[in-house]
Order: sequence, then C-alpha cells, then structure tokens
Amino acid sequence: MRSDLHMMTPQIPVDEARRLAALHATSLFGTGPEEAFDRITRMASKLLHVPTALISLVGADTQWFKSRCGFDPQYGPRDTSFCGHAILSDEPMVVEDASKDPRFADNPSVLGTPHVRFYAGMQLYSVDRAKLGTLCIIDSEPRALGEEELAELHDLARMVEELIHHRQLAIAAQQLHDGLQQNASRAQLAASAGQVEFLLNHDTLTGLANRQALLGTIRDRITDWQQRQVPAAVACLNVDRFKRVNDAFGHAAGDEVLVAVTRCLQAELGADDLLARTGSDEFVLLLSPPADEAALQARLVRLLDSVNSSVSWAGKDISITCSIGVARFPQDGEDADTLLSNANTAMRHAKETGGARTQYFAPSQRRELVRRMALEHQLHRAIEREELFLQYQPKIDLQGGTLAGFEALLRWRHPVHGVVSPEEFVPIAEETGLIVPIGDWLVRTAIRQMAGWHAAGLPEVPVAVNLSARQFLQGDVVGLVGEMLAETQVAPHLLELELTESLSMADPERSLAIMRELRELGVTLSIDDFGTGYSSFAYLKRLPIDKLKIDKSFVNDMVHSSDARAIVQAIVAMAHSMHLHVVAEGVESAPQALALRETGCDQAQGYYYSRPLDAGEAGSFLAPAPAAKVGIARG
Repeated sequence: MRSDLHMMTPQIPVDEARRLAALHATSLFGTGPEEAFDRITRMASKLLHVPTALISLVGADTQWFKSRCGFDPQYGPRDTSFCGHAILSDEPMVVEDASKDPRFADNPSVLGTPHVRFYAGMQLYSVDRAKLGTLCIIDSEPRALGEEELAELHDLARMVEELIHHRQLAIAAQQLHDGLQQNASRAQLAASAGQVEFLLNHDTLTGLANRQALLGTIRDRITDWQQRQVPAAVACLNVDRFKRVNDAFGHAAGDEVLVAVTRCLQAELGADDLLARTGSDEFVLLLSPPADEAALQARLVRLLDSVNSSVSWAGKDISITCSIGVARFPQDGEDADTLLSNANTAMRHAKETGGARTQYFAPSQRRELVRRMALEHQLHRAIEREELFLQYQPKIDLQGGTLAGFEALLRWRHPVHGVVSPEEFVPIAEETGLIVPIGDWLVRTAIRQMAGWHAAGLPEVPVAVNLSARQFLQGDVVGLVGEMLAETQVAPHLLELELTESLSMADPERSLAIMRELRELGVTLSIDDFGTGYSSFAYLKRLPIDKLKIDKSFVNDMVHSSDARAIVQAIVAMAHSMHLHVVAEGVESAPQALALRETGCDQAQGYYYSRPLDAGEAGSFLAPAPAAKVGIARG
C-alpha cells in the first residue's frame, strides 16, 4: 500500500444514498444504549478476549455507537473512523497493528486516546444488504485474529442483524397499528403497511424474497400465464455438499457462500424474473416465460455456470457447485405448491445422481421419492428385524490362482421388495446417519463369522470390511474393533478394513490418527477405489496402509484401452515400490484377468471368479480343494 497517500479519511461508498436510507430506516441511529444490544458486545468482549467491543452505525459524517463495552464516547467523526473503511468492503476488516498500517498510523485514535492498535470489524447489513456499520472489537495492544475467532465475530454480527431486523418489523407493525387507531392518511398507512410487508417477505442474510413472497408471486402470475397460454418455469437450486462447507470452515464461510451464490444468480436475472431464498442453502428462481425449450435450456446452462465457481474466505478458496431442478408450467403443475414441490423433487434427483447438473421434473422421480422415503422409514428397523445380512465375495491370488480372502458385502432382504440393491439403500443410510449403527453391525457380524469358520475347523483367511466416512470419523471404530477382536480371539491381521481415498482426505489429520490406532491393534488397512478420488502416491506415503484396491472402471477399460492398461500398470508398479499389495475389483472376463496378471496385480475379485456367497456357501468354499469346487484358478 502506498505510504505517500493520505489514508485517514475513508472513501464514500458508491451506494451511499441507498445505504443511509437503509440506516435511518432502522430507527437506531442516534438512540441510546439497550440491553439487547449491550448483551452482544459484552459477549464479544468476553469470547474474543478484548477490552472493547462496539456496535458502530456509520452515518453521513458521524459514527454512532449503539452499544459500547469498555468505551466511553457515544459517537465519533466518520472521517477518522476505522468502521468507515470497513464498510467499503464485504470482507471482514482486521488490522493487527494500526501503528504500522498506512491507513491509520497518523489516526488520532491511534496517536492518542484510546490508543487503538488492534481492530477487527464485521459488517452489519440491512435486510436489503446495505451496510449499516460494523460489530467491531478493539485492543490497545497489537494482536492477530484466528479463524475460529473470526467465525465467532461473524456469528455475533448475525445476531445483531437479526435483532435489527426484528426491531424494524416491530416498529413498522406498531406504526401501522397506531395509524389505524388514529385514522392516519391513506398514504401514511400504505407506507407503514409496505414496510411491514417488505420485512415479512425478505430473507435477512441475502435480502432476497422468502418462501412466503415467492408463493404469492407464483400464484399471481399463474393467472396471467393461463390467460396468455404461455409456458413458464420454476427452478429450485441447492448448493451441493453445503453442510461440508459449514463443518469444515464454519458458518461464517457458509454465509459467504450463500451471499456469493445470490450475487451470481442476480447477475443472470431478467427484468421479470424473481429470485428467492426458501431454505438454508436452497434458492428458487421464477423464470419469465421462455421463447421455447432451447431458450430455457440456454438460461439454465448460464445459471449453473455462474454459480459453479469458488469463493474466497479467510485466504482459502471454497469450491461451489449447485444442482438445479426444474418444473415447467403447465405440464408439471398448475399451482404454486405443485410446481415448487416438483422442482424440489427434480433438484434432489440431480443431487442424488452426482450433483452440479440440471434435472427436469419427471413423474417417475416422484415415485422414486415415495419409495425412498418408505425405504428410509423401514431401514430404521432393519437391524432389529434381522433383515440385514452379509455375503462374501472371494478374492483370488492372481499369480497362484488360490483363495486370498473374502470381502464382506452388506445386503438388505426387504419383506416386500426382496433384496434391495446396496446402491439404493446405502446412500439413504449415509444421508440419515444410519450408516454408523449399520456399519458397526457389519463389523461385528463379519468378525463373528470369521470366528465361526475357525471354530468349525475351516482355514483362516482374511476378510475385508468397507468402512463408511461417517462411521470412520464419527463412530468409535477403534473401540469397536478392539472389543470384537478381544471377544472372538480372531487374529487381528485377518481383518482388513477398506477406506475410500476421499475419506482419508476429508479430515487428513484425524484420519491419520485413527488409522495409526487401528494399525496398533494389528488390523490390515486398505484404500478402496484408488484412482477415482484425490490421493497421490506422495500423500499415500503418509498413511499406514497395506493395500490399494483399483477401481473397477479401470478394470473394465484395460482390455480395450491401452491408456487404462498403462494406468493400472503404473499404479501396480508404484504400489509395489511402496511395499503395498494391489487388489482389482470387478473382474468379469478371462481377458481382464489375464491383463491384470500381466501387470503384476496381486489379487482380484469379481463375477468371473465367483458371485458373492452366503455365509454357508463361503464356508464350503473354504473347505479343502476350493479350486475344484468353484473354479477359482480360471483364466
């Protein structure tokens, strides 16, 4: 930053007139202290360990402190205020040492009382996203502000905004009531009613219309669409994996993502379009009647491209993708509730099929949703009703053609639908959190089955169990495995736990700690579906693993694609250099088995060798001369 510029006086925002109108609409500027606001500044001072916290409202030439903790003046000049600089940006303003910052080094508040050194200001927004001022914290000693502290300041600022919003609504409602009692003029009543209506129908974070306003607008426009006999569209947009953003970076980052999505969508709106926020991470667009299907598709492509980007937060880039579901009038619904419901159903279908895409509504999606909801309800009782069971698919030593072990596969025998595909019910279990108790049941059942085979005098072979991300990171996998190994006396190295590579990247340090604890128990660890996620061999060197499992997509292609074959060959060579065994899944033909053997791959599994077996069949498979029983030495 150039030191030759006089930086003391903050610039005037380009939207200053709108900003001042929004500020004075709050009826707070120039008013005295109130306990509701003071409680928040006291909380900020205590949580963030600073002597001073202020709610500063920036007026035309004055900043007014609506709440003061550890600070005497009620107001100060805007031209020397830190907050005047803060409202020029949407990013929180943090000054670690004002005496070394060219903007503030010659500021009277730095040179004299209160001797400001540290300042952090989080912008306060009106309901229509105009900047009112800041919630700021101040210290007379230089200091830094960590990410968690910044997130706490953000959350406290949102509390102030909600308080302001509710105050405005209460004032507007009282003015309307008083006007009615006093027979005020029609113009006065209309102004009060308009303010109440606006506050009731807009979202506090983004300033967008809320669900109530959206429903009303759709109902109003349907009449026009029917009279003109024109098509229209309702698009429901949802941020993919939004919970992961909140969990990884905090709610402040989540709010920044939602505001960024809002801006991107607003940039693509036409004059007759409406954008609303109807849920935490859900937006709805009411699109004006398109000229034809091609025009609608082109608009949806532009909308999706505009939001599939990244947001910078606290020096980190957060990638954003969104899913869009579309319901068209009149074929997908002739009333507001039906159109919104069907657009939401299409959006969920888009998310379930990978996300970052647009999906038009189809009646079959509704049937799928009803079935999914029924399965979700019934899955809650599947364990206690003993409807879950395991099958065991053999793993074959590719070089010797002998049995190398089994993989335990989860199955659900539904009383009405028969055996439900894991591809259908496992995502439901993941989404609802049921995967944790189900995964624990799977581990217990597999280990007890290993002990049962051993007790029957059958040879001991490894059994692999796949762990879900939730079970691994949220459950007590180490405690469960340790308890079961002690109970059954199964040799620890015979239990192989398969982890997806994306799981190991979700929370690397915690994942690494859990893996090390499992290795201390003596179990074998494997990375599943290698090649489809984010891991590199350099990263894998950090992990205490024994095996890599090549994703079946590479196996499917390697007979017909020299590139796929070269990739498998490279994976095998690199893994062997790290003393890791390599397992291939999804082997369905002799040419695939031969190609894998030629690459040096260690083990394989798939229908070419054997379908998944029930526990009794797998026990027979373990009996002497297994190759003769099921032909595992084929190929």
